[in-house]
Amino acid sequence: MTKIGFEFPRDESQQWDGFNEPGIEHFSGSPFRSLGREGTQNTVDAAKSAPARIEIRRIDVPTDSIPDVSELKKVMKLCGQEAPNEGHKAQKFFEDANALLAKPKVSVLQFADSNTFGVKGPCENGRPYFALMKATGQSKKPSDTSIGSFGIGKFAPYTVSGLRTIFLSTVFEDEEGQLQHYAQGKSILMSHRNGSNTYRSTGFWGVAKNCQPLIDHQSKLPEWLRRPAENTGQTGSTLSILGFVPTKSWEKILAASIAESFFGAITRGMLEVLIENGPALTKATLPDFFTDASVIEAIKDEKEEPETFTNSGHFLRALSSTESAVEETENAGLGYCRLHILVGEGLPKRVAVLRDGMLITSEMQRLRSFGEFKEFAAVLECVNEKGNAVLRAMEPPAHNDFEAARLSTPKQQRMARVALRELAQWVREMLKRHAQDPVAEVTEIDELAEFFGDEEEGADKGGRDGDENPRGPIKIRARPLPKRKLSQSPADAGSALEGSGDDGLIGDDGEGEGVGSGSGGTGGASENDTTGGDDSSGGGGGGKTSAAPAISLRNVRAVVLAPGKRRIAFTPEVGGEVRVELEDSGADTNRLLRVKGSSLGVITDGRLQLNCTPNKRLMIDVDLEHSFEGTVRVKANAI
Repeated sequence: MTKIGFEFPRDESQQWDGFNEPGIEHFSGSPFRSLGREGTQNTVDAAKSAPARIEIRRIDVPTDSIPDVSELKKVMKLCGQEAPNEGHKAQKFFEDANALLAKPKVSVLQFADSNTFGVKGPCENGRPYFALMKATGQSKKPSDTSIGSFGIGKFAPYTVSGLRTIFLSTVFEDEEGQLQHYAQGKSILMSHRNGSNTYRSTGFWGVAKNCQPLIDHQSKLPEWLRRPAENTGQTGSTLSILGFVPTKSWEKILAASIAESFFGAITRGMLEVLIENGPALTKATLPDFFTDASVIEAIKDEKEEPETFTNSGHFLRALSSTESAVEETENAGLGYCRLHILVGEGLPKRVAVLRDGMLITSEMQRLRSFGEFKEFAAVLECVNEKGNAVLRAMEPPAHNDFEAARLSTPKQQRMARVALRELAQWVREMLKRHAQDPVAEVTEIDELAEFFGDEEEGADKGGRDGDENPRGPIKIRARPLPKRKLSQSPADAGSALEGSGDDGLIGDDGEGEGVGSGSGGTGGASENDTTGGDDSSGGGGGGKTSAAPAISLRNVRAVVLAPGKRRIAFTPEVGGEVRVELEDSGADTNRLLRVKGSSLGVITDGRLQLNCTPNKRLMIDVDLEHSFEGTVRVKANAI
């Protein structure tokens, strides 16, 4: 007779699985956000037709209706006996878990999807069902462009389970076109002992032999574990999370996570999410959801919220508004890419990168700083399968960046780096076309007119330009400041000229308002002080002047964009590869202000390396490692 129930395999290797399972810990910091992103991702990956639909509900079920609950209670108590050796966290978890199982009812959170292929079996290595329920570090998705790729997302549901236990019920079509129904439970607890035997931390409910799923026996399941009656004869899956402990406004927190990650798929009709007694996320309701004050209030204490949620609302507008500019390009490494740009007040100056309708990042390298542009929101997508496959292969487990080093061969890595760099350059060119912030070179200040006469009125036309006429109205002409010599120190060999630049606006030609210049002496660095706000502490370690040839810089400017962000502008007198260092010149000893981000060049050890063209104005937005608003000294040396 086939034994059906919970089975925790015996461990004959004298190993020990501790309570802190790495996969669960990966998502424990933001459990609801992780559940919304990872749980929805599985449905999008398995979509059969549009829209794929998820129905989320919370139900209370009789505790004794949990399959083989007596064995689950027994294992929980055995783990509780070992928990003190694991620490307070484990001890508290098993105390609470045993208390939950002692109650007459247990709360269950369910994700039921439709219009999907289900999780395809059989339960054999290399198949999607096996990868989801049995394998570790393995992901088998329908295609190379499926959103998940590391097999880590399957741990997210356990973070909101007070019993660390889930049940999966799925219907799929086998190779002969016949519908198959699999049901299985899984618990991830910790190693435990019963007598002289040690048992593994992970156990399964189903066919006990080899821990297999129960196949085509829905009648053996309690009603709440069966597929919904309206989905009879259809493929799809239901995930049930046991011991769900609802927190205040959990429905809105979960919905916000789904909306901010999958607004692209939802607005294009690829996905719908319905939460019982909570928000409905559809193409029609999504715009209003992003402006719902009660949602913003519910998520305000979540990590990186409500900024992430609000920005996703702006990205949705950029993607769907008829006012957005749309540009396309063919990238050599990624194929056709499309960019949506919406310009308007209050927009975050960010570029969201989507893949298959899912937000990957809004801080892609070289697309982080846009001080010279008007306020905008932009959405960048690769619109071909080959390019999306390449992007997917570069994503880390969190699916929030693109890292070329993750590709298999050095050649692929080089091609990917070039593709990402060229894509970022193209995006900036398009932003200059549609969102460049023009600044007038001359601004009239009428409030000062009474203090100055008209420059031409009564002037001596025959006099030298710039001379004062003692017998007529005053004429004022700008004259260069006299050069001042700097005292030398052992750290700064040669001579250097120091000027003061104010927080002027950057004009269309890149020149800043205000005065400032610099030239380096032999063997020294070109040093140019630019004042940028009240003095405050910051920076990093002390700067060290290089013995490399100095580069003379003219008209150096620094504009404070934020406490840790500057816009540096200067005109080099010679060209080639140079190293630019920023220092705090307000202290007794100049200290290096380490750079962690820049709109141009590359960063090495807190210093910026870039290529200069003689007498061509450069304007660079830099992010400092630490907040700093004092005077900045700019040094440039040839490499």
